[in-house]
Amino acid sequence: MDGLTFILQAIQIIPRLLPQKKPPVIDYSSLIQAIPRAEIVQLPPAPAPTLVAIPSVPVAPATPTGETEDAERQQTGCIPCSRSHLSTVSGALGESLRFAREEGNIGHPEVQRRLMLAEDEINIMERIDLAPDALAASPPDQQQLAQEYLPKIRALRQDIGTVTSLEKLEKVAANASVLGQEFRLRHLQLQGVDLNPVMELAKKVQAGEIDMEEAKAQLRELLPDEEE
Repeated sequence: MDGLTFILQAIQIIPRLLPQKKPPVIDYSSLIQAIPRAEIVQLPPAPAPTLVAIPSVPVAPATPTGETEDAERQQTGCIPCSRSHLSTVSGALGESLRFAREEGNIGHPEVQRRLMLAEDEINIMERIDLAPDALAASPPDQQQLAQEYLPKIRALRQDIGTVTSLEKLEKVAANASVLGQEFRLRHLQLQGVDLNPVMELAKKVQAGEIDMEEAKAQLRELLPDEEE
C-alpha cells in the first residue's frame, strides 16, 4: 500500500471529527397554550367607509431572476455540490463492483443501474455545478480548485462509459474513490482546516511508528469538539 493510500485512509475520518454545531431545539408548547381561545362576539354594524386619499409609494424595481440566481450561486459555490456528487459516484461504483463480483456478470441489471447512476451524477456535476457560468460566479479559490480537477473528472466520466469487464470496473471504482477523497481533502483545506499535522500522522503510520488506531486518537486531539 503506497503513501497516498495511507494518507487518504487517515483523511477519511476528518469530516466526522470536525465540529458540528447543532441548532437549538425550541419548545413552543407553553407559548401555544398561553394563547387565549377566541370567543364569538356580536359586533355592531360597521360604519360606511370613508374614502381617504393615499399617497403613492415608489416601488423598488424587482431584482432580475438571473441576478438572484447568481447571488445565490456565489454564496453556496460549486465545490460543495461537486464534492457531494463525487461521493455519490464513488459509492455507486463501489456498489456496482460488489454486485458484479457477487453475480459474476458485468451485465447484471443492478451493476448497470449503478453504472448509469454514477454516469448521471458526474454529468450533472460537469454540466451544472462546474459549468462555466457556475465557475464564474464562484470565489476565486473554488474556481482554481475546479479547474485543477476538471480534467480528472472528465477522464473519470469517460472511463465509466467504457466499463466492459470486471477488471475495468475495479480500476474505475478505485480511481473514483481516490479522486473523491483527494477532492474532499482539498475542500477541507479551502475551509481553513490545517491538514499538515494529519499528513505527519499518515507518514508515521506508513513508517510503522504508530498504528492506525493511535493515529485516529491523536487526530481527535488535533481536531477537538468545540461544542463543550
